[in-house]
This record gives sequence, structure tokens and C-alpha cells, in this order.
Amino acid sequence: MENNHGVRLVWNRKDLETQIDNQSFKQQREFIFPRPLNVQELFTPVVEPVTIGQSRNSGRLIQGDNLEVLNLLHDEGYKGKVDLIYIDPPYLSESRYSSRIKLGDKNNYQIFERLVFIDEGEESLESYLDELYICLQLMKELLSTRGSIFVHLDWHISHYVRVILDEIFGTKNFINEIVWCYGGGSGTRRHFHRKHDLIFWYSRSEDYIFNPQYRPYSHKTVERGLTRIKGDKYNLRSEGALMQDWWTDINKILSPTAYENLKFPTQKPLDLIKRIIATASYPDSLVADFYSGSGTTAAACEEMERQWILCDSSPVAITTTIQRLVKMQARHFIYDTVTRKYPKLAVPSDLEVTVVTQVHSEEYRRVDIEIISYSTINERMEEIGPDISFKSLIEFWEVDLDYQGQEFCSQVQVIREKVQWDDSLPVVATILIPFQESGSIAVKVSDIFGESCTRIFTY
Repeated sequence: MENNHGVRLVWNRKDLETQIDNQSFKQQREFIFPRPLNVQELFTPVVEPVTIGQSRNSGRLIQGDNLEVLNLLHDEGYKGKVDLIYIDPPYLSESRYSSRIKLGDKNNYQIFERLVFIDEGEESLESYLDELYICLQLMKELLSTRGSIFVHLDWHISHYVRVILDEIFGTKNFINEIVWCYGGGSGTRRHFHRKHDLIFWYSRSEDYIFNPQYRPYSHKTVERGLTRIKGDKYNLRSEGALMQDWWTDINKILSPTAYENLKFPTQKPLDLIKRIIATASYPDSLVADFYSGSGTTAAACEEMERQWILCDSSPVAITTTIQRLVKMQARHFIYDTVTRKYPKLAVPSDLEVTVVTQVHSEEYRRVDIEIISYSTINERMEEIGPDISFKSLIEFWEVDLDYQGQEFCSQVQVIREKVQWDDSLPVVATILIPFQESGSIAVKVSDIFGESCTRIFTY
């Protein structure tokens, strides 16, 4: 431990070691090459074959428990390879976080809530600290000597976690306590409105990456043409003034109709994550997020050309992230599912698909795909009205046009153009592929519950 002042946070189970046997896990791997078919491209686009491993993947999305995933990454040789970790863990807020969506058309719809995660309250403080303490130690080992970690919290738990971070990373490696201020309504009458989060920034060593970020000068400062500090005059910098640790220029995603709003609870603004990435990483850096939620960190890394690793245990978070990356036509990435060797049984689904292939020319084979129906035996299906179309239950669907029998390779995707769950999702597509005598095609459907179902066809 790096604690430099001898003060430690102590609780009953703190020093109990948790051993993770990675031999008891199994990984299911998929490759996703974002190539969304829009309405204009649903018929006869030419899709060239892709080769797994032909170029470097931009990132890796992992569905699984973050403690198990961290141990797995250690075993895979990622120690000292990550330049930046950003995490937004639960806050011990005693809340249920759900994704509220509108199913159906505007004249026939219902509001449906999908539970994303349950954030326990104070009675779970010890178990919360147990898990976070171990995870933070494992995250530290993943950081490079130039690496940093940014831990995003609020008033519920930040005072406990700050002491733990001092112990693990050392007080000398504390860089900043960033205060992110935001607006929005509040119904309280017994205290001041709580309108800020805290982001603790710690480094692995004194050689950490720091790319200064700047803000525009105030109007009055620009009018004066110079700034005065303690009696001395300084010329203004063309790039602006150095950022302070008090951020007020980025607001929460408040409007339900905002372009960035993915109907995902706790979603953070893209600009906030981009600022952190710009501050503490380089274009060749590997960035990680182990409570990744809606995938904002991956989206920011794609825009800024960083490599990334994301992890979340929520199926809704994973499907939201995949759809988000596909829509922005991200670089191709890996999607891993880490589960116990004997996981709970998959939820049965009823997917009816037709796939018809025929020779189109000497160069191409034509593939006609149509999803006839979809349903799932999910315990919450009884809450959905009988008039809701099966299309509303589908988040998106994907096609592997050259399925090899083991790893699904998503080569084209059909996604919703808007964040709405009506029957506008296309369920028919015609694709031209390079001609071959025989092969297999796999169609995979992902639904609003985070479940998926695949059908395989040979020709």
C-alpha cells in the first residue's frame, strides 16, 4: 500500500482476501464490424467479406462482473498496460435505476421500465467497500507508470472512497478533486440543493500524463486584453485560461428528447468524458472503464482514436453500448461475455426468420432476410400489452454472412434510427455477398431485455 500518512479506513471484513478462480469461467467471443444498414440501404447493398484479425481492434466490450473481469485481465497480461481508468461506480444511494422506454406507436403505446441495477443503501456499506477496495487494488496494477485513475462519485460515499484511494495510491499521487457542477430541478426543502459530483484524480506515479485543458477567458478579460494576477500583468494566451478543478460548463443530460439521451439512467455527457480522456491520455493510450453503463467512454475513445476496454454486468448496458457504437460506425471491436461454466439457463426465445439465397451474378450471391416474428419467455412479457408489435421488442439485429460455426462475426446491423421502440425497425433486408458455392449465414436478434437469439442457415 502507498499510504503516506498512516491513516486507514477500517471495517470488519476489510483484510479478507477474495480469490477468483478464473478456471471456473468461460468466455463467449463475438466480433463486431459496425456497418449499419439505413432505410436507403436495406436492399442490395454489397457487403465485402471481413477477416477476423486482419487489423487491430479498437476496443473490447466485456459483459460480466467487474471483479471477475479485472482478474481475467490480470491473467491475460494487461498489468501496466492501461494509461487511463475512468469509473463511475454505484454511489450507495439506495435507489433503483431503470431505463424507461415507450413501447409501441404514438397512438398505441405503454411506458415500460427495464431495471438496470439496484444501488444499495447504507446497510450495505461494508459489502460495498469490500468490493470497491479489491477492485481499486486490481485497477492500480493495470495502470502504466504514466497512468491515472478518475473515480466519479457523489456526496453519499465520496468521503469513504477518498480515504481508500489515499491508502491504495498514496497521498503523494493525489492530483485533483474535480467538482462537476450541473443544474436541474430538486424537490428538497430541508437542505441546499445537491448539484455537484466529485471526481477524484490519482496517478500511478509522478510521471503521469497531463495535457493541459483550457477554457475561454471571460468577456471582461478579453476586453482588457490581459489578466492581472497578484499585481502582475500577463498577456492572454491564445488557447484560453488553464482549466480549474471546478467545472460548470458541462451540464447533465436533462432533456428526455436530447440527441445524446439514450434513455439510460446515470448516463454521463460525452463532453465530460472527452475532457478527462484529453487530459490524461495520448492517441496511442489504452483507456478502461469497469462500470461502463451506456458506453460513453467507448464513444469518446472512438472520437479521439484511443483504444478501450469496457465492462458492465447489465445486459441493458451492453445492448445500449453495442447499438451506440454501431450507430456511430465505430472501428471494429470485440464483444466478450464472461460467465460461470454452469450459468443459469438462457431465457427461451421464439425467433422465426427466413433466409433465401440465390445466384445474382458470377460475382455475387443474393441473400434475402426477413424476420417473421419474435417473442421471448421472459417473466416480464406478461406486462406487455397484446397490441404491441413484436418489432417493438427488438433492440437491433445483426447478420454474420459467413458464419464459421463458433464465433459470431457481426458484419451488418439493422438498428433504430431514433431512440424509440415502435414498429419502425426494418425486419427485411436484401444483401449481395461475394459468390461462393456454399456457406452458412447467422441472424442474431437482441431484445429490450438484453437477451439475444440466433438462427443459423446453410446454403
